[in-house]
Parts: sequence; structure tokens; C-alpha cells
Amino acid sequence: MSDPVPYVIDTGENLPVEALFSGDRDQVVVAVRITPVYGQVDLGLLAKVVDEANQRDFALVREQLFRDEWLLCVFEAYDED
Repeated sequence: MSDPVPYVIDTGENLPVEALFSGDRDQVVVAVRITPVYGQVDLGLLAKVVDEANQRDFALVREQLFRDEWLLCVFEAYDED
């Protein structure tokens, strides 16, 4: 079995926040699953990802719905200025 891709987040377990939001990056693009069961929207995982990003000085700047079950999110590092 291959390792999960860190830029596709479908569960909150073992969320690779250090790999995603490292200090040497200016921008991170991830796909977050928002409809895990039976097509019902669950924003809990998205909230967890956004909270972790904010704690590591990244802000959600854009998002785009993809196939009704994923939200593509662009995070950018806070400016030093």
C-alpha cells in the first residue's frame, strides 16, 4: 500500500500538518473532503485543517468546490511585514 498523499486530506486522523505547513513554503494547495458519508456536508475536517494552518501562520485565501465532495483550498503564509 502506498503512503497517502499529504495534499489530499480525507480524514482528520494523522493529519500531516508539519509536512503541509512547513516554514519554507509560501503557498500550499490541498484538497479537503467535505462530504465523507452519504453526500452530507461535514465541515469539521475543513475547520480542523484551517485551524492547524492558522496556528502555523498560514491563511486560507481561496477555495473552489470540486466534484461536490472536495474543497480545493489555497493557503498562503502570513507576510512578515
